[in-house]
Amino acid sequence: MIRAEKNSGREGDLSYTAAAEHTTAADIGKLYEHDFAESSDPDKRDLRHSDGYLSSGQYVRQGSRADDSATHQAFRIDFHHPLEDWLTRRPFRWLLKKLTRDLPDGSTPLERIVASYRNPGASRWERIKYWPLHRFIDYMRGDVPVETFRRRLAEHAPTLRGLVIVARSIAEFALTLPQKFVAPLFAVWNLTNRCNLACRHCYQDSDHDRLADELSTDEKLRLVDEMGRAHMPMLALSGGEPTLSKDLIPVLRRAKSWGMHTTIATNGTTMTEDLACRLAEAGLRYVEISLDSVDPDRHDAFRGQAGMWERAVQGAKVVVQTKGLRLGIAMCVHQGNYREVVDMIRFAEEIGAGCFAHFNFIPVGRGLKMVSGDITPQQREELLAMLNEKMQEGGMGVISTAPQLGRVCLAGASPDDGRVSCSHAGSGSGVKARVVAKYLGGCGAGRTYVCIEPGGDVTPCVYLPHRVMGNVRKAPLVHIFRKSVFWDVLNDRSKRLHHCEVCALRNYCGGCRARADAYFGKLHAGDPGCIFNEKHWRKLVADGVAVVDDSSAAADMEITPTRCSPG
Repeated sequence: MIRAEKNSGREGDLSYTAAAEHTTAADIGKLYEHDFAESSDPDKRDLRHSDGYLSSGQYVRQGSRADDSATHQAFRIDFHHPLEDWLTRRPFRWLLKKLTRDLPDGSTPLERIVASYRNPGASRWERIKYWPLHRFIDYMRGDVPVETFRRRLAEHAPTLRGLVIVARSIAEFALTLPQKFVAPLFAVWNLTNRCNLACRHCYQDSDHDRLADELSTDEKLRLVDEMGRAHMPMLALSGGEPTLSKDLIPVLRRAKSWGMHTTIATNGTTMTEDLACRLAEAGLRYVEISLDSVDPDRHDAFRGQAGMWERAVQGAKVVVQTKGLRLGIAMCVHQGNYREVVDMIRFAEEIGAGCFAHFNFIPVGRGLKMVSGDITPQQREELLAMLNEKMQEGGMGVISTAPQLGRVCLAGASPDDGRVSCSHAGSGSGVKARVVAKYLGGCGAGRTYVCIEPGGDVTPCVYLPHRVMGNVRKAPLVHIFRKSVFWDVLNDRSKRLHHCEVCALRNYCGGCRARADAYFGKLHAGDPGCIFNEKHWRKLVADGVAVVDDSSAAADMEITPTRCSPG
């Protein structure tokens, strides 16, 4: 383990690299480099094969599937929208700065303009004052019905808040690929380290007790207010098990008062009708429940206690029956359940889930002790192709923490009406969605989102707990976000190693920073889970850093569940 005190030279930089004392990484002495040495590969072509047997340049030029002659043609990666031309002009950026300035009541002129657009309740003065900008909205709205536009933007506070951050970002940084943001679009907040289970792959190294330095209720509410003033649109609450925290309801209510969209990630075993109703009343809109297997015994073995599958599924059914709540089923895919993904999606649909969330297995936290659980680059490619196929069918939503899904969608969906993954923002269809995907840029670690640890540490991602950007007890969240030593390397994708440095699709993907760091100990390394870096994956296997063992699927599930009460 290392603790690097040096910083980037940025004023106010509080960042460092170190694993917390309670973590598995600290126990085993896991090493992570704090410096970001430049690539030594002189070949800067996207066609280079020093990293993988297939290059991104070849993938784009020849199509993605060698077994299908119909796809043996280049696919488009240069989607453009007329609005991009406007946003590159200095006068328009100046206007965005004016429109997103804070007014005395905490709102912005941009929010007032959109709220009054085609609104019968708007005052005569607002209609006159904002008429030129309302006309511009008419032009940009295209064939989207007014009612749809107002429902999705003007009357949806989280989306409007996100638009303010985007406008402020373009005003300050111009259009960048990927886009730099003045504040995170959302945060995943591990509200507590306390959990009633002991899952083998827990990235948080959670325990049955809370950490001694966890933020107090007042500190948590002040942090929500910081997010609110920064116009952050989304807040995802996790843990540990967030429903065990006495602060969950107060935090949700405070976020609701700011118009933020809130979600929780839970193991589902504590969900009751009463709790679900109280969560909905507090403003919660989406509940994500984790399931490891469609087989109860396999799920319980992985979670460490018998009877947890039944309780989680019952909790999911409660969510579906609660007005105001949407259910998502999350599955961390590894060798032990890789072959169950199709069955899990079908099961999620049957119980009424509105979304299936695929999570990458990353060897971090307690997952460091089951490195053999990771799937291979080829298996991941097959999995993402299946997820893309499901996404194109429509119906239940599909999201993934694998940034490569954006690339798979570009290659495997119609550019006119096919759906594409737009990073952490979900998915969309048509050219507009592809333009959004280009700027959101796949992996958003430390760029579009951050993680907040129970004790107030801010990290780029829940899977990067050792990369500490700062602590909210010492500096404001937005200051931490923009001043850390990790800012440049996470925003500039030319500062990468391996094929991620030259990838033709890096604007849409960027590689998973957490997987790169987990295997190489380097935040800017190439993602060894990608087919374009397969040679590096095979070397990791040869060196014993990664382990490919399909038999581990059975071994991982042969643990006898402990029969004890939760908590």
